[in-house]
Amino acid sequence: MKLLIIGGTRFLGRHIAEQALQRGHRLTLLHRGRSGPGLFPQADHRLADRDGDLAALAQGEWDAAIDTSAYVPRQVRALAAALGSRVAHYQLVSSISVYASFDRAGTDENGATAVLPDPSVETVTGETYGGLKALCEQAAMWAFAGRCLVNRPGLLVGPHDPTGRFTWWVQRLQRGGTVLAPGRPDTPVQFIDARDAAAWMLLQAEQHTTGTFNLTGPAQALTMGHFLETGRQTLNPAATLQWVDEQFLLDQGVAPWSDLPVWLPTAQANLHTVNIARALATGLQCRPLQDTLRDTADWADQQASASPRGPDTNGPARPAVGLAPEREATLLATAPQG
Repeated sequence: MKLLIIGGTRFLGRHIAEQALQRGHRLTLLHRGRSGPGLFPQADHRLADRDGDLAALAQGEWDAAIDTSAYVPRQVRALAAALGSRVAHYQLVSSISVYASFDRAGTDENGATAVLPDPSVETVTGETYGGLKALCEQAAMWAFAGRCLVNRPGLLVGPHDPTGRFTWWVQRLQRGGTVLAPGRPDTPVQFIDARDAAAWMLLQAEQHTTGTFNLTGPAQALTMGHFLETGRQTLNPAATLQWVDEQFLLDQGVAPWSDLPVWLPTAQANLHTVNIARALATGLQCRPLQDTLRDTADWADQQASASPRGPDTNGPARPAVGLAPEREATLLATAPQG
């Protein structure tokens, strides 16, 4: 298969590219040349900013394209105009953030999507991200009618993750001692190893699957308690977990998702119950959690040794995630017991 990836040198795109080459596909990457210099020398590299001049795509035909970096609908329309009929199948990487709400558990692909008050806005913020992705989906379905797949990933984790969210927990558990475990152990959690997401995307590209799919994991329901206990047993059995009441944490100004990554309090936890039956029925396979934990730990250790910046060595700096050790210690010491 001749495959075009918009992106392909960071995190998810990097995993897609690596697996595509392993599967024997002929690969073209459109990217800016800023991340992962020297990656995939066997691929055809077209250097351009997808938000600008797409003349680099004036030549070539592809069996499939996977677009990992569309954030505003104009970008999707511009890509469609540049490619025309020279791509047989187009796959947009969207997000579960497109849903208007998570008032109920088990949101499936028929759920209502977010609507922006001003659809012309192009500033990507926490408030506009989901609505802009929904507009990207609409643009893709229109421009690539009959040959479009939209996938909606949840939290992507694993090696090469630039966000540090999952990696923070890996490194915290490795550090050991008493680890602050937030809220209730039975609170649901969802995330997917980016390598598993990449494998599913490639399978669908090979089969020219169309439609819309939630794409997260694991296949079986996971809780915060199981996640952290599996992490403790896998990475540092000497560590201990101390569960701290969620209301206490919220009262102390602890921010879910950023101060304590992955975790969401009970009122927001339906975001971690998205229905993935459609993806499972079309070949999604999620590796054991222990494998993701170990591989992320190994990668983070290698990155820390190679660069003082730590795991995120490519691209712009991102906000720090996770509690500082001193603040965690204070919360543990002052949290109500029992």
